[in-house]
Amino acid sequence: MPNAKTLRALIAAPEILVTPGIYDAFSAFRAQEAGFKAIFVSGSALAAMHLARPDIGLLTLTEVAEATARIADRISIPLLVDADQGFGNAFMAARTMRMLEQSGASGVQIEDQLDTKPTSFPLGRPLIPACDMVDKIKAMLDARRDGAVVVSARSDAVSTEGVDAALDRAAAYAAAGADMIFVENLKTRTDMERLIAMIGRRKPLLHNLLRTGEEVQEAQTLQAMGYSVALFPGVAVQAVGAAIDGAFTALAANPVLDDKGMQPDRIGAADYLSTIGSPQVPR
Repeated sequence: MPNAKTLRALIAAPEILVTPGIYDAFSAFRAQEAGFKAIFVSGSALAAMHLARPDIGLLTLTEVAEATARIADRISIPLLVDADQGFGNAFMAARTMRMLEQSGASGVQIEDQLDTKPTSFPLGRPLIPACDMVDKIKAMLDARRDGAVVVSARSDAVSTEGVDAALDRAAAYAAAGADMIFVENLKTRTDMERLIAMIGRRKPLLHNLLRTGEEVQEAQTLQAMGYSVALFPGVAVQAVGAAIDGAFTALAANPVLDDKGMQPDRIGAADYLSTIGSPQVPR
């Protein structure tokens, strides 16, 4: 799987790796055409665009693996895939790694949230014990067929236990062998610099650029601070949602096809057909 080595090289490069979140083969292909060097199969984007549901643990491993396989079949750049909590305990996390790697993942990201959210607070972020997350990380590392596949460990402890606990968890996950560390919801530059001082020299760091109003908003600032990956998980979903709303509102008001309805080839059909040739119609 050469893309796993490519992903590692991109993460290790001096220039920060800007990675958009995508949700299907079409959005992945458009990201590749735009020039991105790697993309992120976002769990929240998959839930929104495939289920029209919030990201509350409704997706199954099979659904994520099938989506990953369709995406990997259409593009040639590395895929970092959101595996949520690994879909179960350490044994299940190992199976998750095997399935997603087989589906074409160059990297897999796992988080330390509880596998099943309480129905009373489905948008909460209850955590598993750090030792259980360490077991999942080690199981995924052992399950890799290709040792180059990246295991990214995410902690959601800031929202639940505070920054200090999140940093302690990040250090434990780095010590367990995770290839990359992601502490979600670090809102201030000071807290981000604490993470960099603790781990940044030993492991590459990923930062999520999802919410406006936080202190750091630019990939170049992250690069200057010492981060390796700038993740933009929500851009595609927001853009597509706005475009569909506008198009359907206009169509409902005036159901006429105009020039705006004639779109260029956005799926690369011409190149694809020229590559495989024109099939002969049997007589």
